[in-house]
Amino acid sequence: MDDLVAAVALAAVDAGWTPEEVAAALVELADNLMLSVLANRGLERDLAGLRSGRA
Repeated sequence: MDDLVAAVALAAVDAGWTPEEVAAALVELADNLMLSVLANRGLERDLAGLRSGRA
């Protein structure tokens, strides 16, 4: 995974982004990924409760 992230970062710098902008964008992407994982986990838990009649 490190190689892929490094390749994306280098491509972004080659496209004109500063290293700081790339780093900030990667942090934001990681944060949004974590938020979506947690939201999906909560949704799955809620759906399971509704399916079992424990709503």
